[in-house]
Amino acid sequence: MSRVSSKLFAVVGLLFVASGMSGLVFEVIWVRYLTLVVGHTTFAVSLVVSSFLAGLVLGSLWIGRLADRLQRPLLVYGLLEGATAVLALGVTWVLSRLPELLDAVGLAGGGPLPVRGVLSFLAVLPPTFAMGGTLPVLTRFIARELEGLGRSFGVLYALNTLGAVLGCGVAGFYLIGAVGLWRTAVIAAVLNGLIGVVVAVLHSRLPAQTLPAATITAAAAESPSTFNRTKSQLLVAAFALCGFGSISYEVLWFRVLSTVLDSSTYAFTILLVTFLLGLVLGGLLYSLRLAGRGRELELFVAVESLLAFTGLISMALLGLSRPVERLLTTQLSGWGPQAPYVGMLLHAALVILIPASLIGIIFPLVVQLTTRHVASAASNVGLLYSVNTLGGIVGSLLMGFVLVPTIGTQWSFVLVCALNMALALGVQALDASAQPRARRSMWAGAVLLAVGVLLVPRDLLVRGFAEHVDSRVLFVKEGIDGSLAVLEYDNQTVCDSGRYACGPGCRERSFRHQQLLFGSVSYANTVLPRKRYMATLAHLPMLLHSGPREVLQVCFGTGSTAGSFASYPELRSLTIVDTNPDVLLAAPHFAEHNHHVAQDPRTHVVFNDGRHFLLAAAGRQFDVISFEPPPPRSAGVVNLYTTEFYRLVKQRLAPGGILSQWIPLEQQPDNLTRGMITSLLEAFSEVTLWIPSDYEAILVASDRPLTVDWARWQQEWAKPSVERSLADVGFTSPYGLLGTYVAGTEALRRYAQGYPAMTDDHPRVEYFLFNSDRPFHPEELLAVGEPLGARLAPAEGLEAQRLAREREANQHVLESTRFKMDRDWEAARASVEQARAAVGDNTFLTFLRELELDCLRPTERAP
Repeated sequence: MSRVSSKLFAVVGLLFVASGMSGLVFEVIWVRYLTLVVGHTTFAVSLVVSSFLAGLVLGSLWIGRLADRLQRPLLVYGLLEGATAVLALGVTWVLSRLPELLDAVGLAGGGPLPVRGVLSFLAVLPPTFAMGGTLPVLTRFIARELEGLGRSFGVLYALNTLGAVLGCGVAGFYLIGAVGLWRTAVIAAVLNGLIGVVVAVLHSRLPAQTLPAATITAAAAESPSTFNRTKSQLLVAAFALCGFGSISYEVLWFRVLSTVLDSSTYAFTILLVTFLLGLVLGGLLYSLRLAGRGRELELFVAVESLLAFTGLISMALLGLSRPVERLLTTQLSGWGPQAPYVGMLLHAALVILIPASLIGIIFPLVVQLTTRHVASAASNVGLLYSVNTLGGIVGSLLMGFVLVPTIGTQWSFVLVCALNMALALGVQALDASAQPRARRSMWAGAVLLAVGVLLVPRDLLVRGFAEHVDSRVLFVKEGIDGSLAVLEYDNQTVCDSGRYACGPGCRERSFRHQQLLFGSVSYANTVLPRKRYMATLAHLPMLLHSGPREVLQVCFGTGSTAGSFASYPELRSLTIVDTNPDVLLAAPHFAEHNHHVAQDPRTHVVFNDGRHFLLAAAGRQFDVISFEPPPPRSAGVVNLYTTEFYRLVKQRLAPGGILSQWIPLEQQPDNLTRGMITSLLEAFSEVTLWIPSDYEAILVASDRPLTVDWARWQQEWAKPSVERSLADVGFTSPYGLLGTYVAGTEALRRYAQGYPAMTDDHPRVEYFLFNSDRPFHPEELLAVGEPLGARLAPAEGLEAQRLAREREANQHVLESTRFKMDRDWEAARASVEQARAAVGDNTFLTFLRELELDCLRPTERAP
């Protein structure tokens, strides 16, 4: 039987690139849709990804067994691609409507975690089963003789993985941001369908051939790749452990790099692209340079031992991530808007690319080693793919949920490196032809690896994560969801966000504040402007509501917002929902600001994704629901800013209930802020916007008119705990808080007119590269602002002129924000002086004048 011609192989290979591309696109889309139902906690996301992989395992194993008997494998491959197109698009349609379907059958939120796991698995099983069968079926098509099997399979594997690289990059950087999830799925399905059609046409033009049932050439019979059954089974088991180690490395690399790169979807896309690209390079390296040289066992031993050393080196490089990041930022400073992403790619490549390339060599190498008969190549590939993927599933779950939280990231790295070296030594023991000198060299290498482990500082990765300029570490915890730290600064003021730095002639001040850091994201800090908006997030809905008793707060942070809620004696229940249990462990470090709210008997803490909690909370209603999630551009956070989410919130609010939501004005382009307002306006009939701090806004929404009951405001303000909470952030009277009002429903409609809403299908805020980079302009919002008078119920004793002065002062503060954005510091200082002239001094204005404007000078902001 002749080999597949090079032209035919090239055509099939290109089709398999397209197949890998569409498969990865569907995985990204299904993970997004399913996490809307099962939740966005680490457990839930792991369940979804494991369900996808499990479907591939079953398809590869079952179809691989059948593939050995196929006489027309190319035609079957085309049918599988066509089936994938239909099934994948159908599953995507179902997933896009899954919340409503589950709610209709009484399974809102998907039920308990095991039920959600089964649901995820069953949902994606049909198309992933078909996807899993494509690799063994194509192996049947290309496997004509045993000698070149590893080489041809390596090219096929590399091409399919290259497709995954392209799919990840195109979906992550272009398609979803440009056209949304559903249209992206349609494009991927059309691609699968076209592959099926092209393959069918190609098959019809090929002469009929009969594939061999079982022929082993003389050369193959003498090849060291022909093992007895026992050795082959041991190698298959070793390959399962290789899968465990490979995915463990991926988890660890991503976990540590996410603490220095940003938290956006683009950062994750770059990390995944880099890892997959390493697999591509490894597959090609084996096929083009290493295959066919004989002594494959020696090559396996060498690759695994090198992987152990390069894994350890990658860990050491991760410990230097912050200096590397600063160096890349400096060197790429003139590259424009793309500089951060080029820097991320180079940083990821430095750490990941070489060990990932070594991982990419293993699969085609083991295929060559364990395939004892060309006629059984397809089933062997299916078996190897299955055990390797199962090992990867176990590795990701065990590493993320057990090992890292128990022994830490650094010792988890050491464990995986030791596994690589153990595999090298174990497989070498199978090689009867290995020379004593080679065996001694391997044991010497193992000793050298152990010495290297001992030389690495034990706190290398923890220190690298928590290392920030002029700070000291108060608390560090490596948990299931990631690494959390509490940092304290003594001689920094508002440098927490990198906006400013002390300049020449700056008066020396000691300004102590703490920062809560999760990965690369600053969750919160105790600088006064940040504390001010956190307090306002609680006080506004509590004062605008006629008598709130049941409150839900999503995201705990430092606990400052929760502490403000708890300052109201009449509050009966405060439910706090957060995905990360470790924030409660960090809470004592912010006790001065949260007043030990976690120990308040009225407080009930639930560890869950906020959206999933609301989905599953059918029948429960709250008077106030407040949201203070991480920055909206962080991966997954957009789920708390879409129209569909706001409609869900509305269902969980009691009649007259109020929602309050934080909007970071400076951290995102202007059009995204307007889009968020559009989303809220589509769900609620009444929306108001308040700006209590220079860079932070609060949206307050309800299904009933939001009016100010002046008598109630005064009554509540007179309570000592409420008064202290507000005075702590610069509100010395109700007038000051009312003065932060900017706009109501109709004014916001004008402001957001023409800007599309955030939706589950089109999460624009997460894919922000497709949005204008035009910054927020305070004067445009002030231009549509409206008087508060219409929202004031008939009030006795209200001093209209005093309220007008407070609003004037707040407008001057917003004007100073614009001037600071333009780096016009004299104008900014003048605006703050005008605010002080209108209302006198308070804690907040003193901070702005003395600490921001007198003492600080601008530095370049990151783009």
